[in-house]
Parts: sequence; C-alpha cells; structure tokens
Amino acid sequence: MSGPSAGPASPDQGAGADRPGRGPRATVPGVAAAVVLALAVGFGTGLVVGRGGISDGPAGGGSGPAAASGAAAGGGPAGGEGTTGDLGPAPSWELTDQAGRTVRSSELEGKVRVVTFLFPYCRTYCPLIAAHLRGLDGTLQAAGLADRVQLVAFNVDPAHTGPDQMRTFLRQYGWDPDARRMEYLTGPPDEIRRVVRDGYRVDYRRVEEGGSAGGAEGGSGGAAPGGGGATPGADLAPQPEVANALADSAAVSYDVVHNDGLALVGPDGRIRAYYAGADRLSDERLLEAIRALLSGG
Repeated sequence: MSGPSAGPASPDQGAGADRPGRGPRATVPGVAAAVVLALAVGFGTGLVVGRGGISDGPAGGGSGPAAASGAAAGGGPAGGEGTTGDLGPAPSWELTDQAGRTVRSSELEGKVRVVTFLFPYCRTYCPLIAAHLRGLDGTLQAAGLADRVQLVAFNVDPAHTGPDQMRTFLRQYGWDPDARRMEYLTGPPDEIRRVVRDGYRVDYRRVEEGGSAGGAEGGSGGAAPGGGGATPGADLAPQPEVANALADSAAVSYDVVHNDGLALVGPDGRIRAYYAGADRLSDERLLEAIRALLSGG
C-alpha cells in the first residue's frame, strides 16, 4: 500500500474489499488498466485522496520540505500541491539497486533526480506511480533529456524485500529492470531509514494484518515527528486496487503505509520540490519543473 490511511489498516482481503476509513476500491486487473486508471483518476486531475494517517507531505521536523514551506509540523501541501524552493540538501547514500549493483549518490551529481518511494508488495498507489514514471521516462527521452535526468525509487520495505522483488515489481509495471533508467534502491533498514525518513522527511511504517502498527520500518510506531495524525473524514475517497502478481505469490500478512510523495533534486544535489501525491502529477507539470531546474531555475 502506498497511501497512508486515516489509521492503521489491514492488508487487502480481496478485490473490492473496503479498508477502514476508505470508500470501496476500484479493482484494476493489469498493467494497461493500471495506466488507464491512473490517467483517469489520478495524474494531474486534482483528485483528492486522503493521506492523513502519516502526513500529506514530508515528515515534520526542524528541517526539510515541510519546515521550509511553513507548513505545520508533520503536514505538508494538500490536494496535490507542491512545495518548492531550496528545501535543503538531498541525503547522500551508497545502496544496492534492483540488479544487485552498488550505486552511489555521487554518481548522479549534475543530473535532476526524480525521487519516489515504493513498496514491492503494494496493490494501490505504488504500481500506479511506477507505471506513471515509466511514461515520464518516455516523455524525457522524446524531449532529449533522458541523459540529464535520473529516476530513483527507495524501497520502504528493506527488511523483507530486496533486489529480486524489486526487479519483479519493476518488470510488472513496464520497466526493463536491467536498464538504469530507474534505479530502485535498497539497503540495511537503518540506512534506508536515514535516507528516506531523515533525509527526505518521508515517513513509513509496517502495519500487520489486523491493524497493529510496527515501528521497525519507519523508526517509530506512531505518527510522523511533530504530529501529522489522522483527520476524521479526510480519507474517504475510493482507493484503487491494482493487480500485483508478486504480492499474490508472496502472500504476506503485512502492509507498509507511507507518503506517496515525489521529490525533485536539482543538479546541485539540493531538494528543490516536493509534491504530496506522486499519482496526481502530470508529465507536463513535471517536465516543466525539470526543465527549469536544468536551466538553473
């Protein structure tokens, strides 16, 4: 799952099952349907899907996008809005990608980085985001910008999934996992926590079947630092359910709730934008922001 609910949520119990605090979910039987649904109900349409359970933006704290925007601690831009400006340095890292290669953040210096956060067993927003970014990659190639932009995803389930699951996930949603257009990265849980939670201010946590929240994945069993608790009635929009054969075969009894955010890192290695809903961003909007960063904006 890649959209925090209004409270701890149990894993999917089957197509069309309701999750506490949400309306019924639309079932999406395959990749093509996932892309169609994404275009129809998410990317660039302004559809508001509540994400109040952790926060609507980066986790609160004394620095990072939420603080830079002046948003309340633990909160962030709502309704698909973006926070822009100099939001601080992107974290440095040395991690492992979906092919088992060691990748260092220093290798991406001078490029714009489109950064998101994915759970390989997700059946909701993560597959839509992955498919959408595959389309964005095609847009970047058509615009002649592919060599100047790197797409990056961090695995928010590093304790239980690794390169094998990440490869399968990418392949299911349109990517060639042997290519390096998308670097899906994992590593020791403490290091992923440092990069994702402390560096990008994006919270995540494991939720066991039955609704008990575990603290090991995100560093705490509670809400994001400084607040970001649920708002009653804020999470009632339908949540799509996307087919995920990997999740079917694994039959895990947990979910990982996290912010569906997307960050842009400039060629200078500083975070320059954070969007609260990666599933609601059009290629046109992202391409305009990327071009501005490449031109020094």
